[in-house]
Amino acid sequence: MTDKIDKNGFETYGLKHVSVSQANKFREAPDAWLAQYIFGYKSPYGYPALQGLSVESAVEMGLFNGIVVEDCISHALERFKSDTMLMKDNAAEIEKRKPIIERMVRTALEQLVELGKPEEPPQGSRQHSIGIPVRFRKGDNGTINCIGFLDFYYPEKNLVIDLKTTAKAPSGWSISHGIQAAVYKKSVEAMTGKPATVKFLYVLTRQKDPFVWLEMDDPDYYINLFKRTVTSMEALLSVSDNPKDILKIIPHNPDSFYWSGAQDIAAELYDGKAE
Repeated sequence: MTDKIDKNGFETYGLKHVSVSQANKFREAPDAWLAQYIFGYKSPYGYPALQGLSVESAVEMGLFNGIVVEDCISHALERFKSDTMLMKDNAAEIEKRKPIIERMVRTALEQLVELGKPEEPPQGSRQHSIGIPVRFRKGDNGTINCIGFLDFYYPEKNLVIDLKTTAKAPSGWSISHGIQAAVYKKSVEAMTGKPATVKFLYVLTRQKDPFVWLEMDDPDYYINLFKRTVTSMEALLSVSDNPKDILKIIPHNPDSFYWSGAQDIAAELYDGKAE
């Protein structure tokens, strides 16, 4: 006869895995994390996020398909126009961001083309998937899988490149990006059995010095931060199997950028409509 294993907090709420972005959101804005992952709300994309997606899509075309830079830029601009068609101030934002998108695509391809062609993801997938188990407590029921996706992978060098689009040049690893890079490094090393190099390329809005490279060389520090965050997530979810009880515990910060454009969601959750 075996002892019954109680559900952990993740199982209680049907969370079969975590991701770095999920853990980072929990640490930075637990109220927004709760809204998305427990109550099932989807926050709308803002202009900066859609700008980044258009740049990433164009760079993928250039690297995987050998499309010339000018055509990649045209693709990025068309995608941005399409994705923002119904958004407020659409025309002004397109005009403002057009030179930024062009510069970011050009800069990224100038930096990445010299590395050669990355390995194409499996058929039907946009990116390579990676995974690593994360332990949040002792026992058989004390781990959860962390999954992630690689922008560009070069197996002959065991090299991972992640592309970031941002206005502010980083002087070093932020906690969020450091955790992401560390998880990539540990996951690829576990997958391949050999040392991996993980670099982030930041393409910037500025015209002078429009890019910055960072390489992850201290993964243990960030992995420990990640594990503590996942442990806190599970501990919170173990408090109650009623999500409204969790809602009462978590403070709400309406000034967080995570709530930009999502005021209707906040109203439902925090103005009594979810009661």
